[in-house]
Amino acid sequence: GKIERGPLQAAVSATGTVTPVQQVQISSQVSGQIKELFVDFNSPVQKDQLIARLDPETFEYSVSQSTADVEAARASVLTAQANVQSALAQVSRAQGDVIEAQRDLKRRQDLLAQNFISPAELDTVKAKAASLVESAQVALAQADVARAQVQNAQAIVKQREAQLQQARVDLQRTMIRSPVDGIVIKRSVEVGQTVAASLQAPELFVIAQNLRDMRVEVSVDETDVGRIQPGQKASFTVDAFPGQTFEGRVDQVRKAA
Repeated sequence: GKIERGPLQAAVSATGTVTPVQQVQISSQVSGQIKELFVDFNSPVQKDQLIARLDPETFEYSVSQSTADVEAARASVLTAQANVQSALAQVSRAQGDVIEAQRDLKRRQDLLAQNFISPAELDTVKAKAASLVESAQVALAQADVARAQVQNAQAIVKQREAQLQQARVDLQRTMIRSPVDGIVIKRSVEVGQTVAASLQAPELFVIAQNLRDMRVEVSVDETDVGRIQPGQKASFTVDAFPGQTFEGRVDQVRKAA
């Protein structure tokens, strides 16, 4: 036969799966029982569309409980503030008593100098004045404690408000919404099924953003993979369309075997 020169074409053949280029796994951030499903396989969805709902009863209770806790904490602040006012009034009275006792002591010292009273009587007045000074210091300390209790009560309010906010967020998360426009290509749950989000977020749906852009992922034999480079032309067939060949291009050759 006649020997001719010409291009030599080496083909690498492998089997893989056709998947959307952009697909989003929809999970639940909270645990609970699926109460309603609003979409199914092949359902078109819009961004922020409600696609499923978990039973919200437990989370509604948490919001109610947290709301009551916040109200109780705010009431404690009002009580603590009233205690401060009461303590300040006691300080004012005690300081007034001290001033009055010091005036009385001065008068008694003058009377003693004129021998109108005995030294024992002056000592009694001195002791009373010292006792009143001590009482005033105690009242001041109690006022400081009352102020500290107000600050503590206000801190508890902030803590309870944060817990309420978290309870509201968790309640909101029982409403599962689509983060993108697309079409549901997988539904992994049924109504009544319990999903547990304690260890990892459970998959509820997979949404493809665009079914016009598809990707074929294939496992290539080790002896052939060295000949494949990104950018090379590729063609593939699918069982759903026998006899039809689709054209593509090598997008990525992954390092991991």
